[in-house]
Amino acid sequence: MDLMGETIHIWLEHQQIEAAKGDTIIQILKQQKADQGCFAITCNGELLDLRNKAEDGMHLSIVREGSDIARLMQEKTLCFLIIAVVKLLYPSYTVRIEHSLDQGIYCEIDHGRLSNEEIQRVQERINQLIQEQTEITRHYADREEAAAYFESLGMRDKAYNIRHGQKEICPIDRLCGIDDYFYGHLCVHAGYLPTVFAVKIKQGYWFGFHPHPKQQDKLFAVFDAYEQWGRELSIMNVPQLNEKARKDGIDELILMSEAKVERELVELSTQIATRQPACRFVLISGPSSAGKTTFSHRLKTHLRVLGYRSYTIAMDDFFINREDCALLEDGTPDFENLAAIDLPLLQQTIHELLDGKEVEIPHFSFKSGRREWRGERLKIGKNDLLIMEGIHGLNPKVIEGFQQEEVFRIYVNALTHLNLDHHTRIPTRDYRLIRRMVRDYQFRGYRAQQTLESWKHVREGEDRNIYPYQEEADVIFNTSMVYEMLILKKIAVPLLEAIPPQEEVYVEAKRLLSLLQYFDEADSSHIPSHSILAEFVGNSVFF
Repeated sequence: MDLMGETIHIWLEHQQIEAAKGDTIIQILKQQKADQGCFAITCNGELLDLRNKAEDGMHLSIVREGSDIARLMQEKTLCFLIIAVVKLLYPSYTVRIEHSLDQGIYCEIDHGRLSNEEIQRVQERINQLIQEQTEITRHYADREEAAAYFESLGMRDKAYNIRHGQKEICPIDRLCGIDDYFYGHLCVHAGYLPTVFAVKIKQGYWFGFHPHPKQQDKLFAVFDAYEQWGRELSIMNVPQLNEKARKDGIDELILMSEAKVERELVELSTQIATRQPACRFVLISGPSSAGKTTFSHRLKTHLRVLGYRSYTIAMDDFFINREDCALLEDGTPDFENLAAIDLPLLQQTIHELLDGKEVEIPHFSFKSGRREWRGERLKIGKNDLLIMEGIHGLNPKVIEGFQQEEVFRIYVNALTHLNLDHHTRIPTRDYRLIRRMVRDYQFRGYRAQQTLESWKHVREGEDRNIYPYQEEADVIFNTSMVYEMLILKKIAVPLLEAIPPQEEVYVEAKRLLSLLQYFDEADSSHIPSHSILAEFVGNSVFF
């Protein structure tokens, strides 16, 4: 209690408690012995910093360790630690955060390169800050004042985004005298992170919470190629994208992106053709909203140009009946598991088709939850290709019994190289989530709330059944379009704004709105009908 005896009443996890007026949330949590594992607080759908002062009548819910929000806070905090420690130890070096890699962060250094001894020193200093629970302080400035300040520090990309954003007040975080802006909440001190490991990889460095990162050479090569393309276009971050669209027009960006996809499809179809006649079977896999369906249609067109007919079957049509499916914790069928596929029937069907037999193809009805037989039959010629699309396409169990040379495996994903600024990456999952939300609304009549509610199960299935096998692919194909968020924003923002604060996914909706505010807008009528993006916004020639 304070000296005047003024108290407030708040609800913490539905339990009413009394606190002193003026106490911060973290002070109250410590008094209630509820601070352990608490990263932040939500109140009426708003994500609050633990240093915020509590107000009378607040209903507070704890954001706990292991949650999506907590993991994102840990990632941003790790990025700040990397940037600050390199700046403190080697002031002439500048860190560039590039992308995620094996549950960690891959970054590069401008104007220098760390030796083995230097990267070891960086790792030791980061872990010292963690052990000492070094505080990350936060103060606030008016938008223009904050933008001018970061501009004076040489961070013009941050200054641009701050001016472009909708908030009149900007938070500035400080660690060991280093100031930065990360578009969201950080941990209140470095001690919220586990031990950090640093490893030299390729031309840069990996930082994460386990000691032995996988190299993931194929995935890395795709990221590296697209980052190089971004440098050639001078579009490495959102401010540069906005300026390019304003200067040259959205049509120029669309034409360049679509031409790049077209060129890579030519290269891919030629690569498949060179494996003939041994290769008869093409497997396409990738996470949700990667653009697999349009990609497969366009690949078939390119193969036809080279003289090869191809026929597609969907792995989803080989689902077992819903009542026979294993259940998730919430009681919904686990369709993401390989066990949900009738694998013996699938493999038998493929073998018979490749042997030239006419085969009846099943159809799975998601409405009835059962596999149906409609009398649809398929037969392919000896020079034809069979294409199969599904999330389990890279699982080695699917191709057991096939010769290696018979199969060509393709992993499809939207792997954006675009960052918000020099220090802040945009997760590729956010791109796919916004794609899916727009498509669900356009073609399935789903509200954004429904998409966000189901996304957790989708991601968990991807983590179990897709990402462990992505390096098994012969080719990784990137369906990311440099311009796409300019198009998707116009459709996605009203959908997200329609989610009311009382809904559990409101916090996630606010986070996505915060991301989208930094992009300009463009109209979807500019997109060609054969574009992968047309699968999500409409007017696709393939649907």
